[in-house]
Amino acid sequence: MTKKDLFHRVRLYVLISGNIAARSVNETARLVIDGGADAIQLREKTISDDEFISLAGEIRDITTKRGIFLIINDRVNVARELNADGVHLGQHDMSITEAREIIGNGKIIGVSTHNIIQARQAQKDGADYIAIGPVYPTTTKDYEPPIGLEVIQEISREINIPFLAIGAITLENLDKVLKAGASRVAVCSAIISSNDILSSTKIFKEKLTTRQTVPESDG
Repeated sequence: MTKKDLFHRVRLYVLISGNIAARSVNETARLVIDGGADAIQLREKTISDDEFISLAGEIRDITTKRGIFLIINDRVNVARELNADGVHLGQHDMSITEAREIIGNGKIIGVSTHNIIQARQAQKDGADYIAIGPVYPTTTKDYEPPIGLEVIQEISREINIPFLAIGAITLENLDKVLKAGASRVAVCSAIISSNDILSSTKIFKEKLTTRQTVPESDG
């Protein structure tokens, strides 16, 4: 199976950013991997590419050994240099076509979307997955209004590629997000800002895994 095929198995996708993580970036990555994360995204906005590559080298080694997806936010050249599994693009980043020319056809490209129109376009343009959100108000995406749960229902009906619900998802609201039609979530603060990153990750993963085995009732 290709990496793109395997990405369909992702349930828990954790975003790591040094400015809000309770531990160092490398330690945070190790803890979320040990806790059962299927994919991690490194999101560092303020350091140079060289610093980013140095920071991420050890994490790349761990993810490779453990079979965990490593996705780089925005920086396509860094993703190529690290031989990461893929890159995640925002609405104002380079196009999917441009990113594909840099990292190649075998790598995963994800796109942030904030409504059904953007989701449709990302799928049409060849995205391998999308993130849809923010579901709830979040300080890490304060420039985008929350989309609510109805958009997740719409996405689950129309979009055929994997999608991640994102935006202030916590253990308290996770069940509502899953009931709306999501089977994958991207989590940031609720895990990496936790006092116990390992346990928080494990509980998220357990809830997601359990949810997959419980049939949905009608209505």
